[in-house]
Amino acid sequence: MNAIAQAGRFPFAQEWSWPIRNLLNDVRVRYGIKLGLAGLLALFLTQILRLPDDAWAILTVFVMMLSQYVGSAAVKAITRVLGTIAGAIVGVWLVGNYTSTPMIFLPVLFVVIAFATYKFGQIGPRQAPYAYFVLGVTTLVIATDGIAAPEKAWQLGLYRPEEIVVGIVSALLVSSILWPRYARAEFITSARDALRSVEALLSAQTQDDARGADASAALDKIRQTFAARLGALTNLRQAGARESTLFSARLPQYDAYLVSLTSLFDAALYLAEQPLPDAPIVDRLRKELKQISRAIVEEIRIVSGPGPGGEQLPASSLNAAFADLEQKIAEVREQGFLVEEPMTIGVTFASHTAALRLLRDELNTLRAIRERLLVNREVPGPEPHRKHALKIDWPWIKIGMKGGLAAVIAITLLKWIHPPGAAAIPLMAWLQAINGRAFLRAGGSGDRRAFQNAFLGCLVFTACTVALLALAPLLASYLTMNLVLFFVLFAFGFATAKVSGITFGMQLGFLIVSAFVGLNLQQPVSSQAIIDTFVGLGIGLFVGATVGRLLWPVLPQMVLREDLLAVLADLKALLSEQENREAIPTQLTLRSIEAYQAVRQIPLLGPSHEERERLYSLITEVQALVPRVRRLITLQDDLPQPCEPFLRLPLQRLKSESMELLDAFADRLRTPSRRRDLPAMDGAFAGIDDALRQIRDRRPLASYPVNVPLLMLDIVGRYQAVAHALDKIRRLVANSQIERYWGDYAL
Repeated sequence: MNAIAQAGRFPFAQEWSWPIRNLLNDVRVRYGIKLGLAGLLALFLTQILRLPDDAWAILTVFVMMLSQYVGSAAVKAITRVLGTIAGAIVGVWLVGNYTSTPMIFLPVLFVVIAFATYKFGQIGPRQAPYAYFVLGVTTLVIATDGIAAPEKAWQLGLYRPEEIVVGIVSALLVSSILWPRYARAEFITSARDALRSVEALLSAQTQDDARGADASAALDKIRQTFAARLGALTNLRQAGARESTLFSARLPQYDAYLVSLTSLFDAALYLAEQPLPDAPIVDRLRKELKQISRAIVEEIRIVSGPGPGGEQLPASSLNAAFADLEQKIAEVREQGFLVEEPMTIGVTFASHTAALRLLRDELNTLRAIRERLLVNREVPGPEPHRKHALKIDWPWIKIGMKGGLAAVIAITLLKWIHPPGAAAIPLMAWLQAINGRAFLRAGGSGDRRAFQNAFLGCLVFTACTVALLALAPLLASYLTMNLVLFFVLFAFGFATAKVSGITFGMQLGFLIVSAFVGLNLQQPVSSQAIIDTFVGLGIGLFVGATVGRLLWPVLPQMVLREDLLAVLADLKALLSEQENREAIPTQLTLRSIEAYQAVRQIPLLGPSHEERERLYSLITEVQALVPRVRRLITLQDDLPQPCEPFLRLPLQRLKSESMELLDAFADRLRTPSRRRDLPAMDGAFAGIDDALRQIRDRRPLASYPVNVPLLMLDIVGRYQAVAHALDKIRRLVANSQIERYWGDYAL
């Protein structure tokens, strides 16, 4: 009877439980529920504690819930509370002493807001910048409210920290207890997608060795897919570094993973673009090369797989297969096959085997990092962050000045013409003026469409005003108010759960919901108060858009140029062997990814599809150049001594001409009107070919083990690969006319 009952109940239970379970497994649904519950909890606590302004608790919930990862709850709470208290002290001091003397009040307010914006812009693997942001918000709010009623400044200074603490507590309780997210686990999951691009690249190479238009298009598609996945991984790295103390403590491990992953993809791309020619030596090694290919794919699947519950990943045959290949190469060399092959085939073969060796080394590195990241306890002895000399971040100096100016203009308007919705204008203006770079990194257009976005935002405010005027009688009920608030927050969380960063639409959502809560429709509210609130938001939106767009605007084409110049400077620093080069590979990776994202937002002239593809190709070539230069630097000092009389000068010439070409690229980006010719490197290539012929004729490495001549050929191949990549970039720069977009300030 029991078995029959179970059999009868099972289909019904399966029918109802699985859809609900699948629904709750969606991260968007989970985030929407968490945001809705945190907002309701904050609203409930503010009413229980009889705090005057619910909106600030809700706004704090929004800002806190952007940090979706567990690991730094205490640090974030402390920094936010300290920032709020400091902002309250500064705001009360300003309002209490200088409201009646604008010549002091406005300059001091400008300096405070500009400094808070600048420090917030330096956000990185630390939590302190959040305190500066909250300091700026609190100071601006108290200054705004204190203009109308200076005698209430102390009351505002006491209430604001309490309301913000309520929002902090609500957000931390919900995010830590209900479906907590861990940055480490999501980083590993996202890395699997990027590794699958490497597997797809190797599979495309083995399935279709023919070089044609279709194969080239397939490679370009894989490169763009990998760039997009690497961009998502980089955004996750930045979010985890900001939001999780544990993640930030292991940041060198994650940076090493990104650099190694980029190098791994470049090695696979090199194999796909430079296939082995049909030659007797290749035929002799066909079996071992196929074993290597299978072992590499097997290792990629292991490293990208979910992994066991323990600390060790399953073993693979990669190292054994590579040992068999090296042994067979030594046998082939003893039989004279290497000497009999043309020098060009020898260089290609050595570069191919070196790329395979690099794949093996990087996969072993990724395996080691992955195993360390699988450990739940703290990794012993993480690399400390190196201390660098104090460096002024000039782009954020400009953004800080924009933020301070927007706040001062908004406050001046309040004292001058007394516009409606005064309480919303300064905060809206400040946020709109400073978030251009954040909008761009989250996939927006920065300040390029500031006025169009401001107009669209006003249309949204109008729709919200009409909706609230119609629904105000219904929202007088406490139950209805809470249900509407929950569903609004749920919809906002569902729509933004997978967005990395802050978009313009998210910023509007923050302030609309905060205004909705601040109106407190459970009590009688006049229609004029509702209209004034959204009119104030619209005025602040246009003030911030005007300042952000007309004063040092953040435009995607300018960000692209800035990133390209930084990448070229770092590449030159690597080639010239400057000191303090440890952080350059990570900087190069992050800069090249941001440049790739900026290309999507550049307004193009003429046949935009072809031009955009050309710009994408330029960025991907620059991105591929990063690991090649890094690999070259590690090998250049290993040139066998017997070959130095033949190769030292030709390689030095090739290196010098590569640096000259980098300088020419930078000059072309800085001063497009000069139209400097980009030098070719045909003479350097000819010199290397002549040196290789002399080495072949004189055979100075005949008595050395096989790995020595292969290393020599690999070094030559690496120099040539860097030079060929630069030459390809030279042609793309010459054909793309990229300088046409630098001066495009169209509104």
